[in-house]
Amino acid sequence: MGRTEDLITRLASEGAARQGTATPHFALPLLLATILCIGATALVLEDAFPTYHLRGWMPMVVKWGFSVSLLLLAALALHVLGRPGRPSGWAVASLLLPFAYAAFFVLPALLFGDLPFPGEQWERCLIAMGIMSPIGFGSAVMATRWLAPTDTSRAGLAAGFFGGAMAMTAYAPFCPGEGGLYFVSFYLVPILTMAGIGWLLGPRLLRW
Repeated sequence: MGRTEDLITRLASEGAARQGTATPHFALPLLLATILCIGATALVLEDAFPTYHLRGWMPMVVKWGFSVSLLLLAALALHVLGRPGRPSGWAVASLLLPFAYAAFFVLPALLFGDLPFPGEQWERCLIAMGIMSPIGFGSAVMATRWLAPTDTSRAGLAAGFFGGAMAMTAYAPFCPGEGGLYFVSFYLVPILTMAGIGWLLGPRLLRW
């Protein structure tokens, strides 16, 4: 067994003892960044849930159902990836579940929807995603550095998903945009872009 395998085995055996101190340090940056972005968005923007009177809660069910589930699953994947010697493939694969959920609603809307595109205030949506996604990504990197990820590309990918999902979660209540094409263009594409950036930067930002 080589030095790398020895190190992974030792870290895995010590994981239970270090869990009590590592987990709070891991969770704190994620929690603070989420509170910061949600609070700042609520202070800056007005008229929450603008589509409620026209279409009820369904648009928010779709948006938050996707973003909140991706946010939680990305945090879980980061925590699992940060514990060396433990199976992590299932946690990374679970990141596909929110996309399957979204596809159930978005694909019919793409095929049969007649909502105007791009709609109102789409620029504000891109700006919000562009500002808050890096904040969420940075907090995820800080959190994960308290752990010991060995697959830094996958950890960077999960951090990127966390950042994008956090930005969407914070902004979605103030978004008047609707429709499948809007969802794909101004939410999915920015989130996937952030995840791709995380995949590329993970080996540099998370090496130890």
